[in-house]
Amino acid sequence: MALVIDNHVHLITGTPGREYLPPKYRWWSCIGWAYGWPHRPPYERDPQDLYAQQESRVTDPDGSATVAAMDKAGVDAAVLVHADFGLCYGELQAKSMEEMHQDYVDVANRHPGRFYPFAGPDVRRPGSLDLVKAGLRDGRFKGQKVFPEVGYFPSDRILYPFYEANLEAGTPVAICTNFEPPMARARFNDPIHITDVVADFPDLNVIIFHAGYPFAHWFDIVQAIARYALNVYVTIEPWLWGYPGWGTTEEQGIRKLAQLRDSIGAHRINFGTDGQFSRSHWGERAAETYVRRVTTWRELPERAKRFGITFSQEEVDLMLGLNLARLLKIVEMPEYDKKRKYGWKILTPTPRPTP
Repeated sequence: MALVIDNHVHLITGTPGREYLPPKYRWWSCIGWAYGWPHRPPYERDPQDLYAQQESRVTDPDGSATVAAMDKAGVDAAVLVHADFGLCYGELQAKSMEEMHQDYVDVANRHPGRFYPFAGPDVRRPGSLDLVKAGLRDGRFKGQKVFPEVGYFPSDRILYPFYEANLEAGTPVAICTNFEPPMARARFNDPIHITDVVADFPDLNVIIFHAGYPFAHWFDIVQAIARYALNVYVTIEPWLWGYPGWGTTEEQGIRKLAQLRDSIGAHRINFGTDGQFSRSHWGERAAETYVRRVTTWRELPERAKRFGITFSQEEVDLMLGLNLARLLKIVEMPEYDKKRKYGWKILTPTPRPTP
């Protein structure tokens, strides 16, 4: 069976008194649990009653629940990506930036070969650049996640030293492009701003998370960027197959994926889930959903046939893991190596006005 690597997994490592998530984010989550979908008036749940258990419900400090979910779904490895909400929610979480990142390294060491941690601090934190540079240099971090929705465009010059560090290390940068207010300032996630990044760093491997979820025009922008920026990869999370309430059908998702494949090739599309697991009942349900999502990808050639679309097993193998394995230097695939590079970075003069 071909290698399967999930390009997008969250792992919350908080414990009571040493929480990973900031207080206001935990309260936001409880408000959603009490009043959000699928709940309707009259509202009988009190978010205050849920607050004490919020992080314990979603946390997996040693990675064991995440490994169990991966084993159940037949996933060989996963990229661990941070969600550093501390600064943007106005109150830092109990865990420090350094502790959060060390947790991921410890989890990866505890489960050899199963996890590839990406750095992911809010880049406005003091010391964040030194943390990322050191981790890329010694191999603790296999790349970096950029999280624009916390309050900066991916083209902000504050990020350029981080891009340079990843370019020097030969590691990829993953940039989110999803829309999920009120928890996020989603205008910063508009993928159009990635065009500045690929113009100034054409030799940097850039992974676009979410493919513009849930807007069709954002998807079109992502596809257009990847069509012409040859070092851009697109990670397809489950929204393409349909989240409850969005009305997307399996056929629509497969047609979108085929459209992207026809535009940029299967060799630059990655499988991801945005998954998160824990030892709670919530985590058990997440693991069951995970199995269904991975199965959809595995069965893609047969499922696509029902709609007159063809996917080869070779294409599925590339998307499910080999593309990412190549990016992370887990496997050697010399046929995909380019003998030449652009050889420049940071075009001048800089555009005006900058965002």
